[in-house]
Amino acid sequence: MNKNIHNNSYFNSISFDIEEWYHANYDDVLIDSFQNKATNLEDNVDRLVDVCEKYRVKSTCFVLGTVARDKPEIVRKLHNAGHEIASHGFSHKLVYSMTEKQFLNELKQSKDILEDITGESVKGFRAPSWSVREDILDWYYSALEQAGFVYSSSVYPAYTYLYGIRGFSQNAHYPEINGARVNVLEIPVPVFGAFNNYVGYSGGFYLRFFPAWFIKYLLNRANSKGQSTFIYLHPRETDINQPRLSLNILESFIHYFGINGCEQKLDNILSSISGSCIPISDGITKINVNQH
Repeated sequence: MNKNIHNNSYFNSISFDIEEWYHANYDDVLIDSFQNKATNLEDNVDRLVDVCEKYRVKSTCFVLGTVARDKPEIVRKLHNAGHEIASHGFSHKLVYSMTEKQFLNELKQSKDILEDITGESVKGFRAPSWSVREDILDWYYSALEQAGFVYSSSVYPAYTYLYGIRGFSQNAHYPEINGARVNVLEIPVPVFGAFNNYVGYSGGFYLRFFPAWFIKYLLNRANSKGQSTFIYLHPRETDINQPRLSLNILESFIHYFGINGCEQKLDNILSSISGSCIPISDGITKINVNQH
């Protein structure tokens, strides 16, 4: 699927997927039924901005199109504070659940909304729930190119029952699809080898599950190998007062475990890596990807 590609430089970043507490892709969660429900999103975003300001870090914010449409003041606040605005799609639909045409329409819709608010080009995209599968790669990057995106941070380079692509390159790289290199840089989810598989560690459930010292160790180890890394969180993951979804035991564990200490853990990790964190759009200029 990909040639062996390495990068001669690396960067670290902190990224936030800006969405509401009910934007979750579990089978029994009907996102449309939660529209206009009470939300703490503004306060949660304010706290994330505060912790970034504490360490003078500028993040990359992958903003959902419906959030930007309904609450443009959140986008303006993030943009005015110097954070990069990128796209998280429009409706939080799983990418593999759409046709190429449907996906392209969502890309353009979200990009247009965000660019109208900020007045700047949107370069990056992150798929909701890492929903890029191997069977859609032949049109996924093509759609991103057509919509004018420069990079994607959307692939989990291992297999889980929820998402992932086994064997996908773990380095930031330009994938090769059907024998041709695409012009969209992919920055995969950081993973480490464990249990005869690869496991994430730097965001979402993984960040809430693993202790801070272990996450920092793995981030430093990746950097020592010249690998770019990122931390990622959703605003709800720092909110102990959020409304709760009705989920089964496993989904509830994945969705809510570790929320009580998540904000403190984020602060802890940022305290040690803040000096190397830059927005992704700035970081990609540091990468020199070569084939060998």
